[in-house]
Amino acid sequence: MRANDGVCAVEIANRHVGFFAQMNWCLYIFHHCEQHGLIPDIRLTGDVYLDPFRGPNWFDYYFDACNPMAPQELARRVRYTKRISEFQDMGRPFGAALSLEDGARILHKFIRVKPHIVKMVDEFWRTCGADGPVLGVHFRGTDKSEGPRVSWDHCLATLERHLQDRPDIRAVFVASDEQAFIQFMANSVKDRPVYWRDDHHRSSDGRPIHTTIGEVGGYEKGEDALVNAMLLSRCSTLIRTTSFLSAWALIFDPTIKVILLNKPYEKFLWYPESEILKKRDTEYVPETYGESSPITGSL
Repeated sequence: MRANDGVCAVEIANRHVGFFAQMNWCLYIFHHCEQHGLIPDIRLTGDVYLDPFRGPNWFDYYFDACNPMAPQELARRVRYTKRISEFQDMGRPFGAALSLEDGARILHKFIRVKPHIVKMVDEFWRTCGADGPVLGVHFRGTDKSEGPRVSWDHCLATLERHLQDRPDIRAVFVASDEQAFIQFMANSVKDRPVYWRDDHHRSSDGRPIHTTIGEVGGYEKGEDALVNAMLLSRCSTLIRTTSFLSAWALIFDPTIKVILLNKPYEKFLWYPESEILKKRDTEYVPETYGESSPITGSL
């Protein structure tokens, strides 16, 4: 970084973790740059989300960097780029504790979501036409081993109890990597309209989509993830299973109330999930007990 005249140039070349896991790494790099007065120059080159027609850096597909200098000057300064493929490759300075509010502030300080992505989110939200609060539901099913799997029936029962308690909820927005879960919720919820995005890709056979290479479009997978997370961030309450995607809804808006259906196992208790568990209004509704309970200080 000294040789780069204050530019922190990092290439993340990972093909094993999903969109928001890699965005977590970016957030830590932004935090490091803020602490040390550096300018970040991040390239995401793992081929899970690459599109040969859109360029070699998939970060640029979805985000604009809020850099204080022109791209030409940035490129002129960079002599060395740190190439990493795993989180630990970043070294000890990275991975410091952040609050949800810190994460949101740092994100908006260093990057902006591309206008075409924001337009998709705005247009979908208008089609819902809900004149009041919306309840969000995110169910992560395929390849999710960081926490115990939750049954669809438990998710539905939790949703129905919340709707009974909150007659002001006008609609339900559902996001999931499992096509059958989307249909289950659409068929089961009777007293509120249910909306979901027509994603490019969703699993119909139990195989994960987000880390599949070559079989489905790289750009479209990232678009699906980002748009759904931003839509979930517009909901007033979020019923969710552990997942980076819906956890990042709290980075876009840390004020959302969360009803958590499962917790990650201790060794997988990463940011921002660890901070969501500390929120005063987070409720944990485990399937074993079936009753909501505040979880502040329970870890």
